[in-house]
Amino acid sequence: MRNYISIIVLAALLCGCQKSGITPTIRTCASMPESRASACACVLDGKAYVFGGRDASGNFRNNLWAYDPASDTWTDLGSTPLKARVNATITAAGGRLYAGLGYSSAEAYLDTAYMKDWWTYSPATAQWTQLTDFPCANTVAASSFTLDGDIYILYGFGHGFTNDICRYDINTGTWTYIDDNSERASANFGGRGAICDRRLFFGLGFNTHNLTQWYEADLQSDTWQKKRPIPGKGREFAACAATDEYVYVMGGRYFGGDMSGGEVFDTYLRYSAHDDQWTSCGAMPCGRAENQVAFCLNGKVYFGLGEDETGKVHNTLYCIE
Repeated sequence: MRNYISIIVLAALLCGCQKSGITPTIRTCASMPESRASACACVLDGKAYVFGGRDASGNFRNNLWAYDPASDTWTDLGSTPLKARVNATITAAGGRLYAGLGYSSAEAYLDTAYMKDWWTYSPATAQWTQLTDFPCANTVAASSFTLDGDIYILYGFGHGFTNDICRYDINTGTWTYIDDNSERASANFGGRGAICDRRLFFGLGFNTHNLTQWYEADLQSDTWQKKRPIPGKGREFAACAATDEYVYVMGGRYFGGDMSGGEVFDTYLRYSAHDDQWTSCGAMPCGRAENQVAFCLNGKVYFGLGEDETGKVHNTLYCIE
């Protein structure tokens, strides 16, 4: 009888893994020539762009890097007119990059360090243009998504936890604040999300405790649907990117309080948008990591850079096959 029960349990576990397909493999790509943590990244015309962050010496940076997956090479596009910063946001729309926000000082809670500037960059001309400032206070670690040509800035941190959403119209250059309808995921800091199969998924983060929340959000109608929460402990400052089928969440921190600091994860998970199921995919080759970047190019998710639990900043990039 005991053997029979064991077989049933094993079969159930195997079936659960098969729902999400074959466990992915990870290969190492060319390292970025400079180490970075708390940078931001986006994709445009087959290349990834990485902006800002902290280097291995703890200095804030303002230069822009481009990664070409075809040649597996990095190109330093030089310093930008933006002030050096961490936890900024960058996204692509209409053939251009849009970047800004973030925090510009190593001092905590310095009002003037919450950056509201907003810029656009043309890769064709290598020109930056300053646009209308961001209208909200949640400038640190906000998430940005482009949907039907509009840019949405979600959540972030100002002088507290927020669940603000602002929409930027690239045609008129105007911002619109979207009033809260009480359906959104809880206000948080360090939340993450990605667009998978033209659907936006968002959640996680920290708000006096670590959140496991996970939602599907229609930002145009501001409707939020609860999905299966992330298994195990909640996490903040994870890396997140998606293919057309899966959302991947890599690393991140479980904040345990001022005394312990919690732990930094060395695992990554995969969420199936079709089945509303999470699968643990095992350990990351970089070990424990947080404040990484992640993006999807040619149907493959890339992640890397960031820092480990000791605070060492890394420059390694990986690809999930």
